[in-house]
Amino acid sequence: MTKKILAIALAVVMVMALSVTVFADIDMSDTVNGPYSENQNVLIPDGVEIADGAVIKVHMKGTSDTNFRVYLTNAGDANGRVSDIANVEAGEFDVTLELKIELGVYDTDVLPTSIELKGPTYDTALNNTAFEVFEIVGATAAAPAADETPAADEAPAADTTPAPNTGLALAVIPAVIALAAVAVSKKH
Repeated sequence: MTKKILAIALAVVMVMALSVTVFADIDMSDTVNGPYSENQNVLIPDGVEIADGAVIKVHMKGTSDTNFRVYLTNAGDANGRVSDIANVEAGEFDVTLELKIELGVYDTDVLPTSIELKGPTYDTALNNTAFEVFEIVGATAAAPAADETPAADEAPAADTTPAPNTGLALAVIPAVIALAAVAVSKKH
């Protein structure tokens, strides 16, 4: 009987070890809040995959008196933009942006270190921009190279759908499978 319990416990541990790695949201709302009336450079926190082709998803909710731009950059490189530019409309906003790292496509081959928040044009700053929520809600590994690259001056539309909370479900699935295995083994 002890061997059977030990075997079941070992099986549960092995199934849990095979579980999907869950990306935990990184909430930066306590340090990125504002209101800001100058451009902001928000450091990308540890734990976020930074590689050519990777996509960083940023969820922002707040208000701004003017439109503003968001992109990935390297703070130590004057020409360090490595992603497309996402535009956020003035007024109240609640958006999730997908920023893809594309080395050599824009201004540099240096990996990004921060998320740049700038005014609507090159020579303007943020204007009374405040964030209720500022968080990184996902990061995906580098995807295979696409056949087509967007023009540097094109800006993708902001995704206004809220990010799904799937982390807990992905963590619980292996436990349910292990419990089912235990139930089946007790019947035999």
